[in-house]
Amino acid sequence: MVLTFEPSPGAEPQVDELLRATRRRAEHAAWHCWAYRNAINSSELTLFIEGPEPEPGGPAAPVFGDEIGEIRALARRCDAVRSLTEYPLGDQP
Repeated sequence: MVLTFEPSPGAEPQVDELLRATRRRAEHAAWHCWAYRNAINSSELTLFIEGPEPEPGGPAAPVFGDEIGEIRALARRCDAVRSLTEYPLGDQP
C-alpha cells in the first residue's frame, strides 16, 4: 500500500517517531516499509508498505495497529491508502 501525506506544522517529530515504529513493526513481521520525501515539496512524505503473500487458503495477517490512523491524525493532508496492485506495471502500451 502507498500513503502520501504532509505532517501538520509542528507534528514532524511525532510523525518521524511513528514512521520509525511502523518500520520496526513491519520488519519484525517480515514486511518491508520505507518512506521518501518529495524532492519538490519537501513537506510531503510517501510511505510504502509491502507485505509477504499470505499462505495459500489462509487469511492475510494484519501487521499494523493504529499507526496509519495516527499518521492521518497528525497530517494536514493525507491521500487514501492504495494497494500497489492497483498500479499495473506490466503490459503497458
